[in-house]
Amino acid sequence: MSAIVGALACQRNSFLKTFNTKVISSFEFVPPPTSKEKQSKSKSKTKEFGVELEDTILFPEGGGQPFDKGTITILSNNKVIEVKSVLRENLKAIHIVNELIDPGVEVTVNLDWKRRIDHMQQHTGQHLLSAVFDTYGLETLSWNMGEDINYIELPKKIEDELVKDVQDKVNSLILEGVPISVVTPDQHGHEVDISHLPDDYDASQGIIRIVKIGELDANPCCGTHLTSTAQIQAISLLHQSPIRSGNSRLFFICGLRVANCLSNEHKILKNVSTNQLSCSIEDVEEKVESLKGNFRKANSTVSSLLKELAVLEAKKILTNFEKGGSVAYVYHPDLPDYLTAVNKELLNLTKGNDEIDLSKKTLVLLSGAAPNGGMVKISGPQAESLQGELKTKLSNLKGGGKGANFQGKITKFEKGELDSVIKYLESVSI
Repeated sequence: MSAIVGALACQRNSFLKTFNTKVISSFEFVPPPTSKEKQSKSKSKTKEFGVELEDTILFPEGGGQPFDKGTITILSNNKVIEVKSVLRENLKAIHIVNELIDPGVEVTVNLDWKRRIDHMQQHTGQHLLSAVFDTYGLETLSWNMGEDINYIELPKKIEDELVKDVQDKVNSLILEGVPISVVTPDQHGHEVDISHLPDDYDASQGIIRIVKIGELDANPCCGTHLTSTAQIQAISLLHQSPIRSGNSRLFFICGLRVANCLSNEHKILKNVSTNQLSCSIEDVEEKVESLKGNFRKANSTVSSLLKELAVLEAKKILTNFEKGGSVAYVYHPDLPDYLTAVNKELLNLTKGNDEIDLSKKTLVLLSGAAPNGGMVKISGPQAESLQGELKTKLSNLKGGGKGANFQGKITKFEKGELDSVIKYLESVSI
């Protein structure tokens, strides 16, 4: 019989890195299909197998903490088998591997310690963080441990001043090295809320574990934890993101992630300041503000120039129409807004002009560059005949319209198509 989840070796001593045990059973494991697999008719060709051990130092996923990784070594032949994941099946821990292992075989389980210590720092850090927020009457509604960044969900957005205050208090408690222990409800001696236990965990047969941080906090939790707040090392509260009903996600990192994050972000900032901005790190904010100002001015200048060009193009089209032309076109490789501006300026120029009736003229607006594709818009009495001709020249033109209007998208220009279309539009615009 195997040790039950709640009394696994990894839960009794979260610092064990290697452990000798015996295989109880091994079987083909068929995981429940994912949403993608449900939609797809094809089945996975890779078989997976579940292994149940007498006991284990590899933690199965639970309590907001991901599963451990590691290896199982068969002692009789030193064959090493990778453990892909560990799952909880009611009160059992099931190790997912790529091959069967005979029952009764003696094995050594080795833990991926780097992954475990990271998980413990994040998980215990979350307990401590939530405990401090509790003192402000702010309940942690949920939490998530990410590969890089974690978050807790709070009932409202927290002011920056309070965020700093909480961060300072948590780091102070880390420095104090407050002892952390795991007890049963009887040892705890007080009522504990167990309403958040998984529905398939039989509390009458299993073990309820209460993680205590000194006298500050006591919460039921199945996860692996540190033995002192000092082992968390540090915590950094990062940013907030609003979610449903006015709640807020507060993102944070603990332990070695703090140093890694600082090192990585400093590297990025140093690269940007030196190679992109040509300034010191201290001057980055000022330099970016200056560039933003210059960008706004440049955009304003470009907008003014485009308007001037649009006016000139509209006048050119108007002249063509005044000379008896019935079709005109405007092409730009990458600025659809320019085409819209030309159309707008043409309408402005013909206001009050009784000599030109735009409803009797046809205008083609074309944008895009080969081979990426683009768009085309046709308005006027010849729209239907022109779109028919364009569809013969553009194999990837999709769109539609009624009567005097057509609008379409060109998903891709095949070789020579764009040049062919422009030559055709030039020929009908004479």
